Amino acid sequence: MIGVATVLAVVIVLFLILRGLQDGRIQNEAQRRQQIAIFLQEAADLRAEGHPREALMRYQQVLKLDGENEEALAGIGDLLDSPLIEAPAIVVTPTPGLPTATPTALNAPDAIWADAQALYNAGRWADAIARLLQIRAADSTFQPARVEEMLYTAYVSLGSEKSNGGSLEEAVNLFDKALALRPNATDTRAMRDVTAQYVDALTYWFADWPKVIALLETLDQSNPGYRDVRHRLQDAHLEYGDSLARQNDWCNAAEQYAAAIEVQNGPGLIDKQSQAQILCETAPTPSPADGTVDGTVDGTVDRTPGSSTGTPQPGLASPPSAPVAGGLGVGRILYSAQNPDDGRERIFSQPVTASVKPVVVVEDAAEPDLRSDGQRLVFRSMRGDQRGLGSFDLASGLRLRFTNYSEDVLPSWNSEGNRITFSSNREGDRRWRVYVAWADGNDTGTELGFGQDPEWHPIADRIVFRGCDDQGNRCGLWIMNSGGGDRQPLTTVPGDSRPTWSPDGGSVIFMSQERDSNWDIYRVDVATGAVVRMTTNPAIDGTPSVSPDGSRIAFLSNRSGEWKLWVKPIAGGPEQPLAGLGGDVGDWMNQKLQWVR
Repeated sequence: MIGVATVLAVVIVLFLILRGLQDGRIQNEAQRRQQIAIFLQEAADLRAEGHPREALMRYQQVLKLDGENEEALAGIGDLLDSPLIEAPAIVVTPTPGLPTATPTALNAPDAIWADAQALYNAGRWADAIARLLQIRAADSTFQPARVEEMLYTAYVSLGSEKSNGGSLEEAVNLFDKALALRPNATDTRAMRDVTAQYVDALTYWFADWPKVIALLETLDQSNPGYRDVRHRLQDAHLEYGDSLARQNDWCNAAEQYAAAIEVQNGPGLIDKQSQAQILCETAPTPSPADGTVDGTVDGTVDRTPGSSTGTPQPGLASPPSAPVAGGLGVGRILYSAQNPDDGRERIFSQPVTASVKPVVVVEDAAEPDLRSDGQRLVFRSMRGDQRGLGSFDLASGLRLRFTNYSEDVLPSWNSEGNRITFSSNREGDRRWRVYVAWADGNDTGTELGFGQDPEWHPIADRIVFRGCDDQGNRCGLWIMNSGGGDRQPLTTVPGDSRPTWSPDGGSVIFMSQERDSNWDIYRVDVATGAVVRMTTNPAIDGTPSVSPDGSRIAFLSNRSGEWKLWVKPIAGGPEQPLAGLGGDVGDWMNQKLQWVR
């Protein structure tokens, strides 16, 4: 027995050693990829600021870490062709098995112009745009009318390609650049506006059905036959009708089913509308969805999903953290707002002290999420040249680009601070999917399946998100691991959205309009599935976040007639206004709050 025990102990030790080595290799690889992303971003910034020599040095440092890095090789090639530097100053470290770029003589604008024309005539619009902008930067007097004409056509053509390929937000951005050159181009403005309106309709999908329907109806009237607008419009009426039916609002549900039939009749629609109309005439007053009842003034009464007794649930009268006396708490709340003068989005940090004004953290950014060590902020980039997800290092001020898709939204860090999860409708079918990606600027993300609004657990490998089962049923909030497996339903109301964990992971706070026909904040116990309604004001209460000590929630509300940050004890008690915003809220559905230390 002693011999067997000894062998077993040796095996365990060897396993732990090998596991440690593997973890070390993974960590080193993540650090290498992150350093490459930093060098590439610094090179891009240096080029934009007019420092090509320093940019070349950064590209050379990238090649030392990754001898086949395509972005660095392309950057070096562009700079070698650029008239802004002399070729002899460039030294590229050769890589075994890889051809090394050969320095060329200084190119005159005429040579770049020849390249631009060739690329333009070949329909390589993105490359042509890069060359034309290079000419403009080098010599603004070089055939300005012709350069502008070609730029305009290239922007419009590339925008049309992006639109046809399903990259609609990129298309809108390109159309905007074309219109900056020719503001009175009515055809281009019409293409831009119809594309933007379609994007808006898909953005509000599941979040605001009346707005989705209004946008699609306007689009269908002004541009009949555009994409799949009529199919989407029928689906929107059906989804809205189903949402109303789940709230037992049968009369309005019947109206939506009738509207769906008017767009285009389909199998079973007439029966569905007839049944809703019968229930409209015979059913009692609507009751809340999913068995949830309004809480008391302190939000502590609930009934489990599907029950009808309204019995208070043990363990929900007081959440894990003890009730807090008065006050707003401590820490900072991160949010974004638009500058009313220039329309730029800024991320603000609002101290949890009503008398202190917010400070700007980073420009051209929204939907903030701060890493647990407080050193790096991930966000949705609103910069025209860096659309996608980005990050900002608070110590160095370095800004990195994580993903390249403008449709990527609502990023959230994992507990280790080396990966993020986010949602995107970047694919051609425009359906929302959940992704995870390494936070090193070199990973477009791994798809985990359909869903929205993912939020990583503060201490475990669990992600809460808004989604459905594999058949598209049982929609609500779900939990899965970072590989997309071990999926478990948490709530059963499709309108539940924007979930956020409590610090101990014992509960999830979320917002919903579908439960009580009003945007309010709710809390669900992860272990039991029991739900508490936390706010009952008839105004909009949304985008919740939990304080680091788990004692309070912050949320956005227009209950005072203007948008403000509000705070409420999680154990119950009155809501208190914290502060107004540092700018315009814009579309409140695109906001994200985070309460940090």
